Amino acid sequence: MTALRLLAVLASLLATSRAGSAPLVDIVGGRKARPQELPFLASIQNQGRHFCGGALIHPKFVLTAASCFQSRNTGIATVVLGAYDLRRRERARQTFFIRSVSENGYDPQQKLNDVLLLQLDRQANLNSGVALVPLPEQNATVEAGTRCQVAGWGAQRHRGRLSRVPRVLNVTVTPANQCRPNNVCTGVLTRRGGICQGDGGTPLVCNGLAHGVASWSRGPCGRGTDFFARVALFRNWIDSVINQPA
Repeated sequence: MTALRLLAVLASLLATSRAGSAPLVDIVGGRKARPQELPFLASIQNQGRHFCGGALIHPKFVLTAASCFQSRNTGIATVVLGAYDLRRRERARQTFFIRSVSENGYDPQQKLNDVLLLQLDRQANLNSGVALVPLPEQNATVEAGTRCQVAGWGAQRHRGRLSRVPRVLNVTVTPANQCRPNNVCTGVLTRRGGICQGDGGTPLVCNGLAHGVASWSRGPCGRGTDFFARVALFRNWIDSVINQPA
């Protein structure tokens, strides 16, 4: 390859890199969600303080991470739907106690099966601010390179304060060799970004479906791969719990 041709190739690659990274500049660390943009998002709280996220998947069930309750009592936790600004009293909010909890073999040492179903004490009132997120079919996959979204009230930096309003982050599904079969993994290309403290249990939404439940991260917030429990492995179990006789 001649020197001139090499320079031309390098210039082309540099231009492509800049063009590809430019749209990410505005979403590094997430952007503020708009009110009612995420009507399925749940804030799980202890004495009025948010500690984990979740997703409304049925009028009486919220999907979250089992790790959220590893050291917390579900009997005193509440689930808040329709929330936006956690520092304000909002009339649109619906607050629930937890009637029952269903888990599926969570292994905290191996960080496997990190899913939990919270049955609410009554049925949610579905409206423009409170809605369901659909789930993938059993064993469905999401391909590497797929663009997804994750959102939550988690901290914007390692050991930082929780966000006042939910923030939305565009992420990309990583190749299988950078993940595990029981997880869906994501990263933010070229820039720092990802889930942080307070985002556990929040859903990973790809192509309109909740393909993941935020479980753990490799490295400090925004600097490594994020691991989500793979919801498609649990779809049949989820359906069996939801469809149990009352």
